[in-house]
Formats: sequence, C-alpha cells, structure tokens
Amino acid sequence: MLGTALSADDLAPLLDPIGFTVSGTGDTRTVAIPSWRPDSTEEIDVIEEVARHYGYERVGKTVPKSTVHGALSVKQQRRRRLREVLLGLGISEAMPNPFLAPDTLAKAGLDGPTISITNPLVVEESVLRTSLRPGLLQAIAYNESHRATGVKLFEIGHVYPPGTGELPDEYEALCVVLAGEEAPAAMAVWREIATALGVGARIDQSRVPAGLHATRSATLQAGKEPTGAVGEVDPAVLQRFEVTERVAILELNLDEVLGREPKPATWKPVSKYPSSDLDLAFALADDVPAEKLEKAIRQGVGKLLVDIELFDVFRGESLGDGRRSLAYRVRLQAPDRNLTDTDIAEVRRGAVAAATKLGAELRG
Repeated sequence: MLGTALSADDLAPLLDPIGFTVSGTGDTRTVAIPSWRPDSTEEIDVIEEVARHYGYERVGKTVPKSTVHGALSVKQQRRRRLREVLLGLGISEAMPNPFLAPDTLAKAGLDGPTISITNPLVVEESVLRTSLRPGLLQAIAYNESHRATGVKLFEIGHVYPPGTGELPDEYEALCVVLAGEEAPAAMAVWREIATALGVGARIDQSRVPAGLHATRSATLQAGKEPTGAVGEVDPAVLQRFEVTERVAILELNLDEVLGREPKPATWKPVSKYPSSDLDLAFALADDVPAEKLEKAIRQGVGKLLVDIELFDVFRGESLGDGRRSLAYRVRLQAPDRNLTDTDIAEVRRGAVAAATKLGAELRG
C-alpha cells in the first residue's frame, strides 16, 4: 500500500511504542487498537500510523505514467491569445475587487437585482458584481485623482447576475476601458479581437446597453442573444464616478466568444502591385447607422477592397435636417496586376449602386 520494502517483522517496532499491539507470526499479523484511539477503526488507519512513524520522507513518490500529454484546452488557448492581443495593444490588465458597495452598480447605470453577501467583511463590499464596468471605472477615477490620465485597462473575470435557481447565472466576461478615447478606439479593439479569435458580431445601434452613451454605443449581436457592447460610457455615469475624460468601452461575454468555433484562418498572398485610393461621400439619414452604409460599400466594391476608412462626418444646412454626410476612403489593390481606370470606375459604380439601395445619395 505504501510502496515501501517494509516486512511484517517491521510492524511491531513501529506500532508498539504508541500502544498498537502487534501479534502473530508470518505474513499475517493482528493489530489491537488502544482504547484511547477511537479515530483508528480500519486497516488503512493502521497503515497511516506505520507511514507516520516510518517517516513520510522515506516513502517514495510514484507518478503514474500516462500516454496523454498535458496541454491547454482550446478555450484556455483562446483566452491566452486574447490576453496577448490586449497587452499588445498597450492595454494593462487590472484586477478590481469582485465585491461592490450596494449603490456602485446603480452609479454605473446598471440597475437591477443583485446578490448580497450574508456576512461581508465590510459593509461597503456586500454585493456581488453583475458587470466588470464599475470596478474599472473606479480604477480610472483613482488614477485620474493621482493625475494619471489616459489610462487603458482591461479585466477578464466572472460576474454574478441573479439566476432563476439557487445559484447565480455566473459567466466569464471581458471589459476594456480606454480613458481619453472615443467610440472608434473601442471599435478598433473589437476588430483586433475579432480577427485574432476568428469571430464576428453584428453592430446593432438600435439597442444601446444601459449606462452607455445613447448615440455613441451599440450592442454586439451574434445570433439571437447579445454577445457584448461597444461604444462610450454615458457622461452622466462618468460624472458620478468623478471622471472628467471620455471613456471608450468594450464588453464581451467570454463564455460565448471563447466557446464559439473560430473561422479557419486562410492565407492570402501579399500583392506586389501598387494600391489606389478612392474617396466617396454620401448623404444619409441620421437614423441609418454608418455601419450599414460601410457594409453596403464593402459589398459593392468586391474583391479588390483592401481597406475602408470613415474619415469625415459633416452636418450642415445644405444637407437638410436629419441628414449627415459620411466620407469614406476606399483602398483598392489587385493581387496579380496594376489597376486601370476602368477597374476603378467599375468599383465606383458598384459602391454607389449598393449605397443608393440603402437610401444614400452620392455627393459631388
């Protein structure tokens, strides 16, 4: 049992001094338990006493052999890749306290039921967080109070919204906050994550999560359920946390994102031919998201598209009420040839046609 070379004759010198009486001969011995040791009731208890007096340091270690090599699970590998991407973007990891004061979630614009701790160490930390956002906003406020502005933080941790049963609907989440930045910076972080993990989501600007800027935020929708949010923190929330900077934010449900099957990576050759830029400006109604126009342009341009960038937004009397101008720079490049004027003209027609179907009007 112990993996040692002990024989039956070695038992008596180890057990007799502590009142365990050993009797018998040969390979089978009888051990009488003393009356003051009611904790010893089975054979394994006697074996434990033998090991203790023989010396644990003298009992060899035996490691079972396995044909399976240890490795990170797919989810662990994807979580590690996510951290590498965020750190590579210059964002520092933070680990705020998962316990909050009862009013902290409300300060962050996150009203709703919570789970209270029955016996908290301090009253100010008596509620389990339902979002990572309050802790990171407190970290930004603390840094700003010490004259450290422009702080960029992320946290990967669990949140605990109340569930229908006895246990909370606990899940792993990601929150990224970029002090001094606007919504496009959060979108850039999301695009890097989406590319690295091989996932995607539809940007739904008609649904703004609670506590975020009403016109600068959106829900990330993948399937029927939202997978996160992107945009800026509501100025009223920032005021309550005494943060004077704008704060861009990205929130993700990592249980959903990391558990999703990634798109297979495909290799594309690097073109040695020059690229061409095409600037297009469209007048569009305010209630039509810019994301829909960009998607339409991408579909209209086709395979020659390398990059698309929104570089100007204009509102003025010449456009009329309820309309704005969105100007995009479209970069074109072919993998096997130089682009001709005919190619660019064809791409332009395709982009304009796709945008027109959306209700956009090309500006001269």
